Amino acid sequence: MTIQKRMIQLGVLWGLVLGGLVACAMISSPPEGLIAKNDHVALAVWYDKEAAHLRQHAKEMMVMAEEYRKDPSRIHASGGGISHKIDLAQHCDALVGMYTKAAEEADLLAKGHRDMR
Repeated sequence: MTIQKRMIQLGVLWGLVLGGLVACAMISSPPEGLIAKNDHVALAVWYDKEAAHLRQHAKEMMVMAEEYRKDPSRIHASGGGISHKIDLAQHCDALVGMYTKAAEEADLLAKGHRDMR
């Protein structure tokens, strides 16, 4: 394996790792003012909106995955002719799962704040 191919593979790997880290941190932090005020009603509303936002992202990824499946020639992206391939539809499906899980977590946080009022 040439050094150039090895560097490309490492670049793709690090891109996937960084993408995964970003995806795991999908729920953003609520405004500090709401936390400081201990405003559980507003925090519940904020988390409800965050869950809706995450579900919208999941829907967009579902649509994107279906588009990749419709055109099999676009399903795989290769980096500079290397043999390692990335299944883009599968990648979108993984993001759907992560967005959905994050939305469920936001729902739980909203419920928790509603229960605290």
